Parts: sequence; C-alpha cells; structure tokens
Amino acid sequence: MRDLYIQRNIFEVDPDAPVYRIMELQYFREDLSEKCLTYTKIDKSNWGDTSENPLLDREFKDDVTGGTLTLEVVATIYGSCWSATAHDSLSDWAIFSRRNPSVRVQSTPRKLLDAAMSRDNKFYMLQHVIGQMQYATDAEIETYFSDANWGKHLDSLGQGIAASFLRLNDNLANEDEVRLLYDHSNEAWPRTNVRLVDRFAKAPFDWRAAVDGVVVGPFVPDGGEAIIRSELQGIGINCPVSSSPTRASVG
Repeated sequence: MRDLYIQRNIFEVDPDAPVYRIMELQYFREDLSEKCLTYTKIDKSNWGDTSENPLLDREFKDDVTGGTLTLEVVATIYGSCWSATAHDSLSDWAIFSRRNPSVRVQSTPRKLLDAAMSRDNKFYMLQHVIGQMQYATDAEIETYFSDANWGKHLDSLGQGIAASFLRLNDNLANEDEVRLLYDHSNEAWPRTNVRLVDRFAKAPFDWRAAVDGVVVGPFVPDGGEAIIRSELQGIGINCPVSSSPTRASVG
C-alpha cells in the first residue's frame, strides 16, 4: 500500500519529474549527517508572505453555538520548498542561498515522499504531502478562504488542509515551487523521532533514496566540487556532481 499512498499524496505534479532545491551547504551537510530534512513552520512571518497559511488564526462562525472557531490543525504544518525549474542564474543562487556556499539538489516528488515516509511511522500517509503551487492574486486567495463554509477544507485524508498550503500570490509564480509538507502530530513516532528546534522540524529522511544529482553553486570555493562528491560517496550517495556555469563568474 505504501506506493499507493505515495501516489495519492502527490498533487498537480508529475511524480517522476525532476524537482530542485538550492540549499546552503552548511545546512545540507547538517541534514545529511543527522539523516533528517529540516522543514520550516509555515506562517506569514516565517515565510515573509501575506498569502502563506491563509487559514491560520482565521475566525469562522460556529453555526451551532453562534461563537467563533479556528482551524487549529493548520498550526502544525511545516514545509520544504523545491522547484520544477532548475534555477541557475547568478541572481537565483544569490537569492535562494543568501550568497552563502550552496548546492542545488535534484530529486523527484515520488523520491522525496519515499525518503520522508518512514515505515516505522504508522501515520506516515497522513503526515507527508507534496504538490505544485497554484498561483493567484491576493484578492482571489482571500475570497476563497474567507468563505464562511469552513467545512470545505476538512476531509478524512487531510487533503483540503494540505491544499490550503499550496496557493501563493502570482507575483511568486517565477519560482515554480513544488512544496513538500510535513504535519507534526503528538503521536508516539513524531514525539520520539522528530526534533522541533525554534521554528524548524527536523524529521527523519533517507537522503540516499532521494538524491538524483547535485550541482555546486558559485559561492563554493575552488575545489569544493571534489570535496562534496567525496562526502556524498562516503555516505552512500553515488549521484552525478557537477558545477554550475556561474561558478566561473566569481573567480
């Protein structure tokens, strides 16, 4: 059933199409050594966009009591941003890595879920989702989520809640984002295996199952490609490692 759950939890993107993430090298190395993926809690302040997590703290009318209610489930969602585009301009590297030494990791939606869904976690099929971002105007997003029918976001599989994290303002459409989501719960497996550090969740992740290739970015010093290739091979990741053409522009 696991392969079917993986397929079910991929939204609006080819399961086997390449996706990419530019990661600062120090954090990539930390995640590799800790066998985890670091997700960031999704809210407007952490992600710097007013269209993020549109249901968080939004009040709806309770038709039974006449009072107000909020959908608290959206407060426990963390995300990792990938892209269907292999961003490789010098400005892309500067923006996504904050001009720090970085690499661009290549994977696929299917492999990311395979790496994230631990077989030891009996609720893995409810806690991990990946999907292509859908872009719209702020007004369109607000109209959809301000609808009094809050029940339309709730279903037994949690897909309505997951979908609420897959919409962004269309001025970000050039990022072509594919977002990996993790829903942290108070069940035994997350309590034991996932570390919450400030606004981050460090969840077990099998990098050997996920990485298809690594491109070394322009802010990595000379000789960095060989070092990174050796480090990856040392932990059993035997994938292509190359340098971005932009490395030549920084000497």
